[in-house]
Amino acid sequence: MSATDPQSTGAEPASPHGGSPWPAIARLTTAVVVVWIALGGWHLWRVDRALGAVSSIEGPAGGAGTSPGDASAGRIRHGEARAEVLRGEAGWVAAGGAAALAVAWGLAWRRWRRWQAAWHAARRIGVSAAGSASSGPADGPSPPSELRPLFAEIEAGALRLQRLLQAQASQVEALRRQAHADPVTGLPNRRRVIAELDRLLGEPGAPAGSLLLLRVLRLAAVNRALGHEATDRALAAIAELLQTYPARVTGAFCGRLNGSDFALLLPVPGVGAETARALLDALRASPAATATGLELVIGGLESSSTLDTSTALATADAALARAEHAGAWTVDIAAGSGASAGGSRAWREGISAALAAGRLRLEPFPVIGRDGDLMHLECPLRIALGPGEPYLPAARWLALAARSRLLPEVDLAGIALALDAIDADGRPRAVHVAPMSIARSSFVESVAQRLQRQPAAAQRLSIEVDAGGGERLARLLARASAAWRGTGVALGVEHAGADMQPLARIAAGVVRYVKIDARFLGGVAHDRAVREHAASLLTLLHGIGWTVAAEGVCDAADLEVLWELGFDAATGPVLPSS
Repeated sequence: MSATDPQSTGAEPASPHGGSPWPAIARLTTAVVVVWIALGGWHLWRVDRALGAVSSIEGPAGGAGTSPGDASAGRIRHGEARAEVLRGEAGWVAAGGAAALAVAWGLAWRRWRRWQAAWHAARRIGVSAAGSASSGPADGPSPPSELRPLFAEIEAGALRLQRLLQAQASQVEALRRQAHADPVTGLPNRRRVIAELDRLLGEPGAPAGSLLLLRVLRLAAVNRALGHEATDRALAAIAELLQTYPARVTGAFCGRLNGSDFALLLPVPGVGAETARALLDALRASPAATATGLELVIGGLESSSTLDTSTALATADAALARAEHAGAWTVDIAAGSGASAGGSRAWREGISAALAAGRLRLEPFPVIGRDGDLMHLECPLRIALGPGEPYLPAARWLALAARSRLLPEVDLAGIALALDAIDADGRPRAVHVAPMSIARSSFVESVAQRLQRQPAAAQRLSIEVDAGGGERLARLLARASAAWRGTGVALGVEHAGADMQPLARIAAGVVRYVKIDARFLGGVAHDRAVREHAASLLTLLHGIGWTVAAEGVCDAADLEVLWELGFDAATGPVLPSS
């Protein structure tokens, strides 16, 4: 499998007649003009011969009853009459040629209008099938009358297909919630929280940040006093407040660990205590607490860069126990190793200096197809903040680069490194780009220029975007695809598996492949709900025409089941490293 096949952007539908009529129009016009010129030239040659004969007349030797002057005058009159006849014929040739040309152009214009009408009808069908992918219906003439029933039937089929995809996407989302989400709050369940911590803390140079655990005190007593419905509404209100952090902070993650405990992971170091206090203040003043009498505490761990998941959770849980012992609305944050000094300003200056000095590199790892071939090398970007310092993964600097508005520069540098590496060895590569980068027109244009300067490498490059952007992400991808059309670059979506409806509806003809996050696939060999969700998701995505890869596969049994389900590619520790 290769990631270098020419990309179909889907930005404009192809002509339903297989191409523009202009080549045929040009050939017809050329033929008429050539014949016209040839006939006109032949008649002009005859006129010239006739006039030449007149001018070269010499008086004859004479004959009985005829004077030389009379003979010459007769020949002149005959030549002039012949020339006049030929001029008339030339005029008729000219008029006939003009008429033939007019008829040819009339037929060509009629064919052009029919082709244009059919093209616009096909485009309207594409717009209908893509839902809101376009700002409105396509302008242009109606299809020819004899083709209207056909186009109406095709359009109705496209709409039925759209509804089918939406229904299937809804079913996939329901299975996802059943397998990976808490039924009361809709937050990721404990399995997903643990998987996310494993992913982040398991990376080299694990992220410095804050892990907060929030506990609702005496939840069982509250439930008995208020009833299930009122308690569930209060828990949903807590979840809604927690979800504002992942929505606003790149790399943040929250979930529900059990009945009374919630988790919030922040990738930014040094903000744990401040965030915990702000959370408790907001919750204490919220109707969820004032109307129900809920009481909460928060314990956590700051800068867990050298801890594994179990140690990080144990340390944060110990802090949570101390907070609970101290009483309601208490915060206790433990200081773990690996705390970062200098604050956000130092990070911003370090990232800027790294960009200026070129202290960036790609750390490639292979994405392997089910047949064992290389799909591409996925290339996370590493940054060294200072000379001689270690190259840090994105989890350490991504949020601060976004806050400092440096992500477009960082992403452009990553694309440049990948293109140069492809030129050096010819191996296909994929790089990550942040949604906030492709939201900038200047970034999209800069990438287009870079791709055009290295056309051979661009054919083997894939650009990936995180799936968590909904309809806005789908529209950004469509715009970027239009700007990069013709370069051969592939667009992909990574960390997918949540709500796929916006991408399925809008980006079907734009995205070439999708990578499913390990959080949605872990335990697929042993958990029926996970397997049903994976199978349904795969059916949806394959139906759209996307290549589907599994991310971060750690279990050989899981990998075997994923191949059996029909996944096209995978990556993770159980696959070959090169």
